[in-house]
Amino acid sequence: MKTIGITLGDPCGIGSEISAKALDFFCRKNLPYKFIVIGNKKSFEKACSISRIKSNFNLIEEFINIEEEIKFENKPSLAGGEVAYQAICKSADLFKQKSISAIVTAPISKKSLNMAGYNFDGHTGLFAHLFNVETPYLMLANRKFSTLHVTCHMSLLNALKAINEDRVFDAIQIGYNHLVKLGKKSPKLAICGINPHAGENGILGKEEIKVLKPAISRAKAVNIDIVGPISSDIIFRNAMEKKYDLVIANYHDQGHIPVKLIYFDQSVNVTLGVPFIRTSVDHGTAFDISYKNKARARNMVAAIVYALKMV
Repeated sequence: MKTIGITLGDPCGIGSEISAKALDFFCRKNLPYKFIVIGNKKSFEKACSISRIKSNFNLIEEFINIEEEIKFENKPSLAGGEVAYQAICKSADLFKQKSISAIVTAPISKKSLNMAGYNFDGHTGLFAHLFNVETPYLMLANRKFSTLHVTCHMSLLNALKAINEDRVFDAIQIGYNHLVKLGKKSPKLAICGINPHAGENGILGKEEIKVLKPAISRAKAVNIDIVGPISSDIIFRNAMEKKYDLVIANYHDQGHIPVKLIYFDQSVNVTLGVPFIRTSVDHGTAFDISYKNKARARNMVAAIVYALKMV
């Protein structure tokens, strides 16, 4: 039986609420899975009470409580960052011990994490540190297409400096192999240009010629079906028409803005290029609606389902 680790995220956000609702959904379906939940138990119980959940949570194998004094002020806090950090570290330990097959994370606050003294860019950077991975990749998956980012949580200036032929080729290969592993036969890929109009044949920038096209040629040489570089204002429209299975975006906002416009709270955040399985929701902590029974769990359910597909 597959066991999935669930981290509840920042206890002052909506993580406990969406996790409780998602777990209630799976328990009512009585599916053949087990869960180990990691986070602040008071926040989970508060979420259940607010959401009127009375489930026996029969699929929860263990609840690992991260004890901390939570004020539930619905804003970033040192305590919230400490709970989130400890839960993530514990989930990594459980995966290394093979106690869980995958990790599904509820949202955390980067500010809370840094307030607690942990200077990471979020889940992706922290997990990379815990598993000693130099370059993890963030992919957003939805029912029409997926988007993999060559760079992610760094300034635009630093992202442009980090993009090189090897890194682009690595991202293409990792994304392609992931889709094949999930059962997609001959996935079709496309890559965004870096500059406006994909550089307009070098008139608006040379990066497409010097960096992207050589990486594309290498991908084609190993039989990866990829086109591009294509201007960002066109490529996602084509993806919506199911012309591509995977879009390669070069930096965070190039991929996140169109995906969240199209499929906000329906896409799944997947970490690739790492020796572990981790998925998450595609939204943040939503402090403004936490503990008001307003948060929807469908994105958390989708993240759990995607993780189960990967194990």
